[in-house]
Amino acid sequence: MDKQSAAKTLNGAIVGRQHVRVAENTGWALLRLQAFHRSPGAVDNLSQRLGMCLPAAGETIVEDGRRWFWSAPGEWVIAVPAEAGGDTARALREELDGQFIVMSVITDSRVVLDCSGEDARNVLARGSTVDFHPARFGIGQCLNTRFAGVPVMIAQLEEGAFLLFADRSVAAYLRDWFEVSSVTS
Repeated sequence: MDKQSAAKTLNGAIVGRQHVRVAENTGWALLRLQAFHRSPGAVDNLSQRLGMCLPAAGETIVEDGRRWFWSAPGEWVIAVPAEAGGDTARALREELDGQFIVMSVITDSRVVLDCSGEDARNVLARGSTVDFHPARFGIGQCLNTRFAGVPVMIAQLEEGAFLLFADRSVAAYLRDWFEVSSVTS
């Protein structure tokens, strides 16, 4: 991992309120797998080569210590321990050799924010038109949306715990947004 991705974009800044906490997660390296062959069965071929079922639209799964997030048709974001990013990307490229794919390390361009607490759903709802009710957006789901005016991917990994993936350049803006929007009235 290079110096930028190893550095904490928000310098350890945490938004902590009584019922919600937002902090930067620097423990993951992020990879993007893009499949460009759109013929019937292309995703099945990738799944077969990987020995796993790739997550479908709106899903996230864990397989062999890798967390896979569906990002778009034929595209997934893979989160692995920060120290394993380069090795995992190389291993996946080798595993998928001959497939019409692109594997990119995107850690340097993204910030990951952990948002948790009993009021996390309500605070997230203030920044998006997404229905965050547990019956509509639950554990193991992810989506791409506009949040606080910027594009993000949001995932729920466990009850009351969410991840936001955004361009690194908007990290300070999102921290400030959470600081203001998490105040209870």
